[in-house]
Amino acid sequence: MGKHTRAPSGGSSPSLDRDQHAVLARLADSGTLSDQSLPRIAELIERFCAFSERAFDVAALAEVTPVQAEAFVHAPMPAGEASVATMHLRRSALRLLFRLARELDLADSDPTIDLTLPARSSKRIRPLTDDEVAMCRSASLQSLTSTRPAAVWALAESSCRSGELGHIRIADVDLDAGRVWLHGSPRTDARWAPLQDWGATRLERRLRVIGDDPDRLIVYDGERGSDYHRQAASCGAISETLRRAGIGGEPDIRPASVAAWAGRQVLAATGRIDEAARRLGIRSLDRTATLIGFDWHSDRLESDA
Repeated sequence: MGKHTRAPSGGSSPSLDRDQHAVLARLADSGTLSDQSLPRIAELIERFCAFSERAFDVAALAEVTPVQAEAFVHAPMPAGEASVATMHLRRSALRLLFRLARELDLADSDPTIDLTLPARSSKRIRPLTDDEVAMCRSASLQSLTSTRPAAVWALAESSCRSGELGHIRIADVDLDAGRVWLHGSPRTDARWAPLQDWGATRLERRLRVIGDDPDRLIVYDGERGSDYHRQAASCGAISETLRRAGIGGEPDIRPASVAAWAGRQVLAATGRIDEAARRLGIRSLDRTATLIGFDWHSDRLESDA
């Protein structure tokens, strides 16, 4: 992934410039964002820093207040009021900014922590967006020693459901081929699922920690838990990462939103709803379309713009 190297605009606070540069460098090195998403999020971070200095005379990220963050999120567009999707994207960018700033000791809090927004959709479940996935990747890295949350998230990104997570063993992961065998469930078919590069790295680190017994479960810590207990534990693990990312309370986000994102990626890349269904292990094309937000009549994905 290429680094975002655009320099901060001239005339701004030297301290804020240094903070911004440090965060953008960490963001580029983290691998949490795709090549398509990185420039968009980086530009929003730059715009926020410029906005904070011009409107509020902020000289460093540690000085930003919740009122100032909210003002940026709600700021109107040239053509009128900001859309709900735009406000969500801005908030995502700020949450990534301040998560990284805290890691770098440039701030000690997140001014968006209590910033609530209207739901992006009226659906019961919607797919995550790319920027939300990036936030969750970052949120899953809770510490330098805890590998389980990131492994759970990596498997969820592959399309693994909560009913499948607790059954995945070391033998099911093929790091050389960048894929994982998902055992299926009463509602999904067994299948091979590709791993994102970020996810393969997290699973490799998890395997180094838990050993090489091929029958060892990767993310479920119980001995012989029932399917119910395994699914409940898996739901809880995904939900915890969503909560830590600040989106767990969104009414249209559920653990299945991660798999919906994975299916949406397949449809966007191939244009084939049957390929998305195979990736998700769903036997019904109608159910697949509903989950990933595909409109049969217009032959289009619901817009994130």
